Amino acid sequence: MQQVFLYLHVLGAILMGFYLMLPFLAMRVEALQSGTAQFGFLNVLFAANRAGQLALVITFLSGGYMVSKAPYSVLWMVLAVVLFLAIGALTGILGSKMRKALQDSAGGNIKAHIGSIKSLSVINGIIFFLVVTLMKFPF
Repeated sequence: MQQVFLYLHVLGAILMGFYLMLPFLAMRVEALQSGTAQFGFLNVLFAANRAGQLALVITFLSGGYMVSKAPYSVLWMVLAVVLFLAIGALTGILGSKMRKALQDSAGGNIKAHIGSIKSLSVINGIIFFLVVTLMKFPF
């Protein structure tokens, strides 16, 4: 059973790797010339964010099972949970901003929300990097 949960955990972590690329992809939205092109690209990022949120839940649950079977320090467990909850909160806010930007299919709302989308994606990428580092070097 441990191997199944480890497989799910690694698969979820790979899917969440999207959050390391998201800041660079979000910066490309403004580089596109037409509003419809920006709308299409942001729509893809929105769908990928949804997939990342699903991967976050899978990773969180499988990690919870694996932590219950191994001796980790309380500090490590608290840091892991807090960072995962931070990613969950930020991706939810990010999804909300993307949804608001995608209300106009001509891309008229994108300019008003792209700044916060880029900022949230950078913060999310940094937190995900911290999670990967914490998981690689447990204490």
